[in-house]
Amino acid sequence: MYDSVDFMTVTTYNSNAKPTALPPETVRRQSFSANVGGRKAIVFIDGSNWYHKLKKLLSMPQPGSVGPMRPPIDFDVRTFSTELVAPETLAEIRYYIGKIRRIRGDAKSETLYGNQQKLLRFLQKQNVQLGLGHLIPYPDGSFHEKGVDILLAVEMIRFALDGRYDIAYLVSSDTDLVPAVEECTRLGKEVVYVGSSLHGQSFGLTKACSRTILLQPKDVTKYVPPKLL
Repeated sequence: MYDSVDFMTVTTYNSNAKPTALPPETVRRQSFSANVGGRKAIVFIDGSNWYHKLKKLLSMPQPGSVGPMRPPIDFDVRTFSTELVAPETLAEIRYYIGKIRRIRGDAKSETLYGNQQKLLRFLQKQNVQLGLGHLIPYPDGSFHEKGVDILLAVEMIRFALDGRYDIAYLVSSDTDLVPAVEECTRLGKEVVYVGSSLHGQSFGLTKACSRTILLQPKDVTKYVPPKLL
């Protein structure tokens, strides 16, 4: 997908995780005991941040696998999200990413654009709502997203005001989103931070959110198409 794009600097994971950082199955058990019947949940996914999380998680050798792999375009985001929020009711999945501008004749641009179009079409088939920012090329050949985190933050707050969810699952480790989380909490909504056990946990988000889920490789490999394992 975007191996040649330096979306963000990856920080080293700190193993001294806060006690509220729990595996998904533990969080589901706690949620079920507290809220039988479920609430409306929206999963907000920071696309580039998620890609790097998934890439790291899939790089770990798994029983029966052929070795490390890149995150596949056809990763089952719908089932992953449904099971992530259980026993809450999944109302929406929203995926935020910088839109690649196609530069005809530029091989790198054409490849990145083509891969992203495949990803966006697959997400739309899964009824995932897209939030598109911009991807700006820099003179050194790298690309940087603009407007993605702002769009995600604004929609988290706007949807909270509109009553579109009771609980938000934030799949991002971008500490810039802490003020948006705090505002959603002030509005009476619960926000769960979904991070990775292998990819730079945000302790700012861990502190601001009501709960933290740190994904492990086994929590994502079952949503990868079997042909790739």
